Amino acid sequence: MARERGVAKKAKDPNAPKRALTAYFIWLQENREAIKKPGMSATQVAKAAGALWRELSDKSKWEKKAEEDKKRYERENAEYKNSA
Repeated sequence: MARERGVAKKAKDPNAPKRALTAYFIWLQENREAIKKPGMSATQVAKAAGALWRELSDKSKWEKKAEEDKKRYERENAEYKNSA
């Protein structure tokens, strides 16, 4: 919608640090192959993963990893902003 109004999209800096992943995406990286079955579309895999994530009772392992990744991103981003 922003493009329709003539607003240019801000260019992404390739040197900027990668954003931190959420607990769900860290879990999904570790479990995608186990969830995926032959012939499943990306949408079907995402729906199945979402259902499994909601049923998961102990998410603390991935929440801890997400917190560590957030700290990494904040540290790298601070270094990046100071060097610019």
